[in-house]
Amino acid sequence: MRPVNRERFLQSIKLILKLVDWWPVAASAAILAVIFILELHLTGSEGAFETMYVRRTVETIAPLLFAIQAAFLLGPDNEPALELLLAYPVPLPRLFFDRLLLVAGMHLAIALTATLVFTATWGAENLALAVVRWLAAGIVLGGVAVFTTQVTRQGVFGTLLASLLWAASLYGGDGILKRWPWFWPFHVYLQPEKLGLGIYLLNRLFLVGIGLGLFLLAMKFLGDEDRILGTR
Repeated sequence: MRPVNRERFLQSIKLILKLVDWWPVAASAAILAVIFILELHLTGSEGAFETMYVRRTVETIAPLLFAIQAAFLLGPDNEPALELLLAYPVPLPRLFFDRLLLVAGMHLAIALTATLVFTATWGAENLALAVVRWLAAGIVLGGVAVFTTQVTRQGVFGTLLASLLWAASLYGGDGILKRWPWFWPFHVYLQPEKLGLGIYLLNRLFLVGIGLGLFLLAMKFLGDEDRILGTR
């Protein structure tokens, strides 16, 4: 029995790593590095560089690429559910959770490294606030992407909806907020100076709650084997 268990364990590790692509993480690191080099070349590193380009670089790039990768972590259109159920010794929600931890850890490392480099170079913002910026955005965009993928059974729809939410909030969120002030809890790219630090932190907490809730709902869908197999 022991050799069989060991074999199944190694097979489980391979399944965790299967279809966990490295290109979104590499793309995030490359884009942030290029932006840093360009800004350093244009402005120099002397003194504080208080522009929204430095303060919002990581929160603009990292969450979107994390969401795109999360949408395809366990997409029903990419991997035959029956094969996964037969090969993996634990339920699909556990498989998804393992992959999510791996991908989130890689993107977290890239985003945190970039944040440390940007804040150390320009001193543009408090480190904790800089982390809160992209962490909440990543959780809610990732949750939207994963939940949509499991509901529609198509990873492309998860990517599309997360991208639309990203673009709408980044480029139109402030305009919507001016017309409908009650929109502030849903504004993914709300800035601290708009409504004050207290409201901003409440906004971040609300977005984190929404994102985590969507992740949990997606895992609940994955636990429904009849639905995953298409029998119901």
